Amino acid sequence: MTDLKKNNGIWLDKMELPELFRVAKSKESLTPPKISGTIGGPYLTKLKGRGMEFAEARPYQPGDDVRHIDWRVTARTGRTHTKLYREERERPVMLVLDQCRQMFFGSRKRLKSVQAARIAALMGWRALLRGDRVGGILFSEKLHYEFRPRGDRRHYLRLLSKIMTEHNRIADEMKDDKWSFESKYQFSEALIRVRHVVQPGSLVYIFSDFPSFNEECRKQMFQLSKHNQLEVYLLSDPLEKEAPSFGTYVMSDGKSNAWINSSDTNIRRLYSAAFDKHQQSLSEELRSCRVTLNFLSTVDSL
Repeated sequence: MTDLKKNNGIWLDKMELPELFRVAKSKESLTPPKISGTIGGPYLTKLKGRGMEFAEARPYQPGDDVRHIDWRVTARTGRTHTKLYREERERPVMLVLDQCRQMFFGSRKRLKSVQAARIAALMGWRALLRGDRVGGILFSEKLHYEFRPRGDRRHYLRLLSKIMTEHNRIADEMKDDKWSFESKYQFSEALIRVRHVVQPGSLVYIFSDFPSFNEECRKQMFQLSKHNQLEVYLLSDPLEKEAPSFGTYVMSDGKSNAWINSSDTNIRRLYSAAFDKHQQSLSEELRSCRVTLNFLSTVDSL
């Protein structure tokens, strides 16, 4: 990577995501988050039963499974005892990262795609510090990669390396006008795949700007939230929230152009209202799906 690309907010630097480990370590809470479902982080369940780790032996009670009788203790005490277990829980954490073309936008400090990769990396590091297993799903119009949750650092560094490599490849293609805008990717397709991949009880982070959130997205999100804890990070840029300084500007989505006269007070008001409406609508949709929504701008510090 050239010096021109280093930490300029457009390309990801080689060490930008790995170095967020220090940020995660400095802000890590000792209190583990709540667990949803039947599998979680290195947290021991209060429920005792057949599991991974032996807890204790107690006198046999009617209804106990005879397969769990502790014959050694029974022989030593002369009274029938049952083995009890507690499950050591390592919660899977899945990072779902949207790298579609509309994420490669930013007017200050960095692109939304870069900020999304940074917050995803930070959440992953925090999960590893808790002892959880971390995996990821990276998708765009042209790619789809999956990393199953694992608890070792080398696996996570490979995931971060893949995020950096693919992000920078897309940024290069867009810079050199090699990006095709013909291919389409429905966000609901990614959510369907997430449902097939994640284990019940997982913590699922989703990082996107949600340009569209249709009924199929809501349906998939609701199904995901039934058996998992979902946290969504909605990425935005100041230029999406407020029209540029007074003047006439040309705006493009890569396929077509439009002119905007930001000197018109009414246009500026409608511009901001459209942004607020989108965020409010998404908030209500996700609230109905029991999903936590966080707002993150390209200018925010992690």
